[in-house]
Amino acid sequence: MKADVLKLLLQSHAEGDESSFRRAALQLASAESVAGHVRIADEIRAIIAKMPPTSTRKHGAVVDIAVPRGEIADILEGGHRDERLRDIVLRPEVEETLKRLLSENRARARLERFGVAPRRRLLFHGAPGCGKTLAAAVLAGEMGLPLMTVRFDALFSRFLGATAVQLRAIFAEMPRRPGVYLFDEFDSVAKARGDAQDVGEMNRVVTAFLQLVDADQSGSILVAATNHVELLDRAVFRRFDVIVPFDKPTADQIAVLMKMRLSTVGFPDEAAARLSTQAVGWSFADVARACDDAVRTMALDDRDEISERDVVVALDGLKQRNIPAFT
Repeated sequence: MKADVLKLLLQSHAEGDESSFRRAALQLASAESVAGHVRIADEIRAIIAKMPPTSTRKHGAVVDIAVPRGEIADILEGGHRDERLRDIVLRPEVEETLKRLLSENRARARLERFGVAPRRRLLFHGAPGCGKTLAAAVLAGEMGLPLMTVRFDALFSRFLGATAVQLRAIFAEMPRRPGVYLFDEFDSVAKARGDAQDVGEMNRVVTAFLQLVDADQSGSILVAATNHVELLDRAVFRRFDVIVPFDKPTADQIAVLMKMRLSTVGFPDEAAARLSTQAVGWSFADVARACDDAVRTMALDDRDEISERDVVVALDGLKQRNIPAFT
């Protein structure tokens, strides 16, 4: 694949096609990331960032090469992500797991010299809004790879056997377009076989997925995320290298998230520590929503700094909306 990218680089340069040159350079950076050459990939992207803007009159706007195109675009959506580890709040053991996985995948070439490969098949499970999808985006951002999310509304077809065909198309894309491939709501794909309420088609989908995972030799990272780990077929678990639980945040983690989202608008750390106890039992997403509501109140009042009352009102308001998490 790298040879094809290099040929495209030379061809686009010879033809003066700046847009194609940029896209090929980004593809080369992704290939280097997958190979474990993260520093080289970052240097390539830094060089691209310094290039003058592409002329839209001759070749059109620059298109993110990570965005799926063609038939696969119906079942995959994605692109490069900016999220980093600093943007997510995790339990210490989960953070260490993610850092280790990043280290392994960045050192892919070195590991393979000793006959081992980085762990790249990950199962994230836990309550909704507790960071599973964000963690996948962080992995993609840290690795400099696109995040490719499977669209289940397009994946499942009313035509018998078509869903397994769609799955094969996704796995065929993984070596061609290195990235972090996210199967969110994974229980809809890998539900336990033998369920009396399911037709035989779902059993075939689970079997197809297991076979495709076993055959996958790409360098892409596969992340499956589910809110209902108890529904998964038992054979699924041994296909994953790492199983990571995502729990609801503690009071300390809630305080950290409040500081992260509100420190730029003058919210003191002591207030975050005091108010964090009011949101124990909430998800990270719920806490983030309350913080955003507080910032909206501040902005509408034409203020540049947030008050503790803004946050208290936002927390109380979220509780009163009869959200299932609070009932």
